[in-house]
Amino acid sequence: MDWLVRLFRSLDTRHYLIVAALWTAGIIVALTIPSPGLPNIDPSLTLDKVAHVGLFAGLAVFWMRALRPEEVPVPWTVPWSRVRNVFLAGLVFAVASEFYQLIIPFKRSADPYDALADVIGLVIGIAVYLAYRHRTAERDSEPAPRT
Repeated sequence: MDWLVRLFRSLDTRHYLIVAALWTAGIIVALTIPSPGLPNIDPSLTLDKVAHVGLFAGLAVFWMRALRPEEVPVPWTVPWSRVRNVFLAGLVFAVASEFYQLIIPFKRSADPYDALADVIGLVIGIAVYLAYRHRTAERDSEPAPRT
């Protein structure tokens, strides 16, 4: 898992902006692809719902990091304005994506449970980012070992 943390730390804000924008565009493309046989409303936990959670968790993580000013995070602090902005933008995107699927001429359907899965993904993604931020802040604030 440390290799993943090192990878994330090696990227700068400009890289995360590109990744976040590509991730968002990828979600739009995925929502546009015709998918025959989708049920109109299926409240059960299906692979579709898990995919929605994963896509929006990634969206939240990448945008939380992309919108971060170059800062040294302090352990146990929460950037509330960024959390609010990413959550609200993600919520609007989740709801708008369901309306988008209603109006496109392909075989797609709007599902309020997909929007709920998107919101759950947003919350998970923001929590993962904050945990990562806390972990790296703690590591950075530890004194270097004496030799």
